[in-house]
Amino acid sequence: MDSLTARITPGHVTRFARIGALLIAFALTAGYVTDRLTLELAGVGALFLAVLTLLALPSQRSSELLGALAIWLTYAEFMAAIQSGHFALWRWAVVLATLSLVIVPIKVQHLRQLARSNPYRPLGELDRRVWTVVPEPTVAYAPAAISSDLDPDRAAAGA
Repeated sequence: MDSLTARITPGHVTRFARIGALLIAFALTAGYVTDRLTLELAGVGALFLAVLTLLALPSQRSSELLGALAIWLTYAEFMAAIQSGHFALWRWAVVLATLSLVIVPIKVQHLRQLARSNPYRPLGELDRRVWTVVPEPTVAYAPAAISSDLDPDRAAAGA
């Protein structure tokens, strides 16, 4: 068991994914700037960028990461349109469709995990972003002395 795959850790994968995501982001940026990014290259680049970004940032939520990528790629498309004078609608649509295809298996896997843990619990109760209610303190607060007079010298003198 002295193969390379036996020694690779998730930390190594994360580091390599960060480098790869940066390289692909630079390549996509160069493609947008030079207006040489074809429909196919945009889709493949978005797919690899999405997968590597998800691997590079494991502690972030996948939907937020892919949403940020969608915003960045939309911004890049608009910047390319400002420079070239035309908006490549199909290229933009392919990029966004590719990002949506990346998130579908992630959401399906999450639903499968929920179905295994408790199949009859309503999905509305499983939202991870639900605000928690802070319990009321058990110790009463001391009343604060509030003076309606704005002049501190007059308030100190008691007048």
